Amino acid sequence: MDQPFRKKIILSEDISRSIERMDCFLHRSGYVLRVGRTGEEILDLARREPPDAVIINYYLPGPKGDEVCKALRRSQNAARLPILIVGPVEPRDIGERCREAGCDDYIASPATPNALLRRLAGSLGLQFRLHARVPAVISLSFGRIISEFLGYSKDISEGGILVETNLEIDRGRRLYVRIYLDERDEPLVTRATVLRVDRGPEEDQYLLGMQFHDLTSGAASRLRDYIESRTEH
Repeated sequence: MDQPFRKKIILSEDISRSIERMDCFLHRSGYVLRVGRTGEEILDLARREPPDAVIINYYLPGPKGDEVCKALRRSQNAARLPILIVGPVEPRDIGERCREAGCDDYIASPATPNALLRRLAGSLGLQFRLHARVPAVISLSFGRIISEFLGYSKDISEGGILVETNLEIDRGRRLYVRIYLDERDEPLVTRATVLRVDRGPEEDQYLLGMQFHDLTSGAASRLRDYIESRTEH
C-alpha cells in the first residue's frame, strides 16, 4: 500500500510504458505513478486520488486531451495542477486548443522518454536526471594508497550521478569520480560525496548516489550540453 504522504502523478497508458521502462527517478523522488487507459479513467483517478501532476496523450480513447484538461481545470483542487499533453505537431490547432484548455505544456510527438521526463521534472520543480549508461571510475584514498573502481551510471544530472558498481561505500564518503561522457574526449573529473547506498538488482552490486562538488564552469557547461543533446526530440 502506498504511503499517504507520497505524491502522485497520473499518466496515460502509452506514456507510462515509455517512462517506467527506464526505472525513472520519479519513484526515487517520492512519486507514485497512476495509469489511466481512457479519458474517463484519467478523470476518475483524479477525483479519487488528487494528483500532483498529469501527463497524457492527446489521442485518448473517449474524451481527448483538451477535453480532459478542461474537466480537470474545473475541479477546485486542480487550478494550479501541472498538466502536460503530448500530441501531434499538425494540425496546429490541436496544440492551440490544449493551451486554451489550460495545459501548462504541450509536447510535440514523437518525444523520447528522456524528453518527456525532462519536461515533467521541470513542471514539478525537480532537477532532471538523464537516463544514460556511461563509464565512471571512482577513486578512493586509503592513506597514501589510491584505489580505483569501475562503475556505470544509471542516471546523471547537473548535480550528481547514480552509479552501479560492485563496490559498497559508506554514506558521507568523499571521493573523486571520472565520468567518460564521450570516448573521444577527456573524462569529466570532479569531487563527489556519497549520499545514498542501495542494493543493486544483482548479488554484490550496489547503487551509489553521489552529489558533485566544485564543478568547474567548463565541466558544468559540458555536462549541461551532454544532457540537453540527449533529451531533444
